[in-house]
Amino acid sequence: MNETPGSNGNGQNGNGQNGNGGQKVSEIVAGLCDGWADDRISLDELLRAFGLRSFGFLVLVFALPNGIPAPIAPGLSAILGLPLLLLSAQMLLGFSTPWFPAGWRARSFSRGDVAKLLRPTLRYIIWMERFIKPRLTHLSGRAASRLIGALILWNALLLSLPIPFGNLIPAWAIILAALGQVERDGALIVAAIATSVVATGWVWFLLDVGLAILDRIFS
Repeated sequence: MNETPGSNGNGQNGNGQNGNGGQKVSEIVAGLCDGWADDRISLDELLRAFGLRSFGFLVLVFALPNGIPAPIAPGLSAILGLPLLLLSAQMLLGFSTPWFPAGWRARSFSRGDVAKLLRPTLRYIIWMERFIKPRLTHLSGRAASRLIGALILWNALLLSLPIPFGNLIPAWAIILAALGQVERDGALIVAAIATSVVATGWVWFLLDVGLAILDRIFS
């Protein structure tokens, strides 16, 4: 995959609003989806295209498929949760750029498969972009990256649990946190924290109900 159109190669732009040549997040996601379905997109190419904002954009790419209110392939939450766990742990530890094993970086996916996962999320991103703007930037800058990493790590753990209907709210906590970091919108970070609290309660409720049902079945 070539660099996303409009990228300046270093992940920054003149006004500092996002990491890829002034493009909106929706435009970057659409760029990943557009093109020949048989084209291959590797993780290494994504890292180069996203530049200095790789953490935020990669977190978005892996979280977005879980953020739509529609069934996804069985086990996909756990598969997408693994890179989210790795990315968020690195953010928590203060890494300046993402690290992946060489085998992961070389692995590629067809653009058609990527489009199937990401294209349904575009309308939600476009709607949200009407309200996103740089504010409370101290909550979204480098100094707050460990807090954001901890927030994403917790919700990635919730997302990875094999609990039916349990992935949607944790996914949106991650999406809000990633968007807040990419667009320097601290209000989204606050919303992500609130959503994380709701996600924790929801997953705990589903787990409690599931255990009660299993207890009734086998008792």
